[in-house]
Amino acid sequence: MKFTVQRFRSKVPLLLSRFTFVVGIFNIFANVFNRFKLPAATLDHYFLVYVNSTAFATAVLTGLALIFLARGLKRKKRRAWNLAIVIVAINLLSDLFRFHRHPIQVALSVALLLTLALFKDEFYAKSDPTTRWRPFLGFILAFPALCVMGLILIYFRHSDLLIGSPSFNQVLITVLAGMVGLTGPVQFASGHVTDTVGFTLGTFGVFTFLLPLWLYLRRVKDVDQYSAPDLFDLQQILLKDQFADSLSYFATRRDKKIIWSDNRKAGLAYRVENGVVLASGDPFGEFSLWPEVIDKFLNQAAEFAWTPAVVGCTDRAGEVWIEKTKMLAIDIGDEAVVMVDDFTLEGRSIKNVREMVKKVVRLGYTTQTCKVSELTEGERMQLIDHAHDWRYGASERGFSMALDRFLDERDSNSVIAVAKKGAEIMAFLHFVPWGANRLSLDRMQRSRESASGVNEALIAESIEYARRNSLKEISLNFAFFKSVFERADKISAGRSIRNKRNLLRLTSKWFQVESLYRFNAKFQPEWRTRYLLLPSMSQIIPVGIAAAKAEGFIEFPKRKG
Repeated sequence: MKFTVQRFRSKVPLLLSRFTFVVGIFNIFANVFNRFKLPAATLDHYFLVYVNSTAFATAVLTGLALIFLARGLKRKKRRAWNLAIVIVAINLLSDLFRFHRHPIQVALSVALLLTLALFKDEFYAKSDPTTRWRPFLGFILAFPALCVMGLILIYFRHSDLLIGSPSFNQVLITVLAGMVGLTGPVQFASGHVTDTVGFTLGTFGVFTFLLPLWLYLRRVKDVDQYSAPDLFDLQQILLKDQFADSLSYFATRRDKKIIWSDNRKAGLAYRVENGVVLASGDPFGEFSLWPEVIDKFLNQAAEFAWTPAVVGCTDRAGEVWIEKTKMLAIDIGDEAVVMVDDFTLEGRSIKNVREMVKKVVRLGYTTQTCKVSELTEGERMQLIDHAHDWRYGASERGFSMALDRFLDERDSNSVIAVAKKGAEIMAFLHFVPWGANRLSLDRMQRSRESASGVNEALIAESIEYARRNSLKEISLNFAFFKSVFERADKISAGRSIRNKRNLLRLTSKWFQVESLYRFNAKFQPEWRTRYLLLPSMSQIIPVGIAAAKAEGFIEFPKRKG
């Protein structure tokens, strides 16, 4: 019985958010589509008309507000609960000043108010960090919604009192003009209705203005950004760690935040997207402190009612996460790691790479690898320009496996391999440090005019550079769902695995899935599996969307936090 009650209470925020959404929808439709009727043939005082118009507009606006608040209630936000209580109370209070009341609307609002009060303790989460750009989102959502309600108000609620047959443009102009206190071209047969519509539209306009203003002036908890000392401490840990994860240096991205252990010798990088808090790769620093860092991460997730998830962790970290959280692990692909001492261009198995390298040399290409700190200012600026131009309009992507900066002075230990034809730069690879003696690929870019095989030549050159400088491993591109393609190539592959392979091939138009696997496999790497961890399979869609948004595969208007 106790388990049943606990399970029910865990569902309360979701159920109440849906109920709130339904009440909001009903408030809007019950009022906007309900024909307007005066309580008597005439009214001697316009004051009553204005009061009724304000009450009517308030009922519609509170319905819209409840729709917006439903998502916050679903995420157990205390501020959403507080606002919902106030909004429902205003809704009920405004109904006292109406000419005609809707009993079902009143009953639903009373039921919602009582239910919210009864389950107050289920809404405990703090509001997410945000920015002052939020008002623009409020305006973008509220303005078109209220315009549509204004159109419905004229077309359905007062259509029988329209003079003539106004066009859609005339009705729209009337709505927009009414929202700023002006009179539009649409006319009504009743003066009271003209005043009611005008006052109602004016109230809509005031709300459209006041909502963004309130969002702008309210107290905002800004998104935390780690400081220069944080970055310095983080780099010192990463550059000395012999057991660092190949993705650990990407924790220095500016769009990530850091949770530190108490002694600042270990930490974890994360980012929040749409109520999902995404840990990036493995924790960094002393392994014995990882449980402490994970506990802090989970406590923060609980404090804000965020859904915790981990993107791209290794087996080593996955075991710690699962022991602490009982999360589910999903194999999302494999990282290709070249063992420098074992790599050679000799032999039949590497023939394709060898021939590509020889082809590029015959065409007059030269390759060179050095630390970023060894570049001249002119070379650095030229490479930065090429990095921008060679995106060919595509946006930057990355969260777990890429930096958000290029050739920055803070990354002086990074390594860059450049391919030239004559004096012209045609392609480059950029590597970030991976612990004390390894490299991890950050970006691979080339001109569309460069010859095929230039990337193979650059990787071969980078491996030789690593050998000369006693570096042990180089992490190359990540191959999503590598196991699917690998198993589909075998003669024993069944229809199911081949269907999965064919489905993944359909995504090749947008994402390099199979091509990355085939390219990486040329270098005979050691494959290391990466995992997505999440609380349960029921969270796969929100976690997947959050991860895709963080990586840049899904783009929405940007808002931090």
